[in-house]
Amino acid sequence: MKKHNSNMIGIVGKEGYEAVTGARALERAGQCSQLKGVVHEIMFCDKYNATPANLLQGNHAALTQSTTARMKDVVMTNNGRIVGHAQLKDTISPSGIRKTIEQINGGHYGKTSVIGTEETVERIAGKVSQRVRSSGISSETTSRIADKALGRLPTASALGAAVKSGGVAGAAVGAAVEAVSSIKDVLDGRKDVGDAVIDVGGAAAKGGITGAISAGAGTTAAGLTGAAVTSLASTGVGAAITGTAIGATAVAAAPLVVGFGAACVVGKCISSLFDW
Repeated sequence: MKKHNSNMIGIVGKEGYEAVTGARALERAGQCSQLKGVVHEIMFCDKYNATPANLLQGNHAALTQSTTARMKDVVMTNNGRIVGHAQLKDTISPSGIRKTIEQINGGHYGKTSVIGTEETVERIAGKVSQRVRSSGISSETTSRIADKALGRLPTASALGAAVKSGGVAGAAVGAAVEAVSSIKDVLDGRKDVGDAVIDVGGAAAKGGITGAISAGAGTTAAGLTGAAVTSLASTGVGAAITGTAIGATAVAAAPLVVGFGAACVVGKCISSLFDW
């Protein structure tokens, strides 16, 4: 039961955060084609605000009120006083990278910190006159969350990225939970160190498999739901539903809700199989 719970903690935590992030991005920007950029901005603020040093020092990052700001996306404050601002970049296409390089070298962000995803920073390295810091967030992650929010069917590479991400997260949580339990067992004399190492490795493997399969299921379910919603909207009944405020909201949220539910259900089934 303990391992089953640890697997579900990882799945619910990861999939839940991604669903909430996708919903926040939709609320801010709507069904836009570049939703991943908004996802990146939200995740950056969350990461910045959760950093222990920033919590202790009273630092806080928030999105600008304007959703079309061209000079800064995020404002940093310290106990209410503005201490900095940043422009975030999540571009990986050749044209997007070229435009970003031209903007930076043209002095467009001369007084603003520029922060990019891991891939963006890698692609513009050595080609810009201004320092660009990495947010530590991958474009694969922002794209996956945006695609789920928009109800896009995943490509093979996107599905592979989802499975990989879920596997890594599941393995980490599974190993961490088992490690805490095993350390206590070793100290109490109920388990030797060798057995503890084996148990931690086993928990990591189980968590990784469960996380990978559930993430793939959630991503696929979100895409299928999006396709179904698009098809429904083209009918008279669908148009009537989406024509109301409540209906439009429910339809927009459907891919995220179904994706999250599918990931949890599949994760629970896999975890139960391991327990059995």
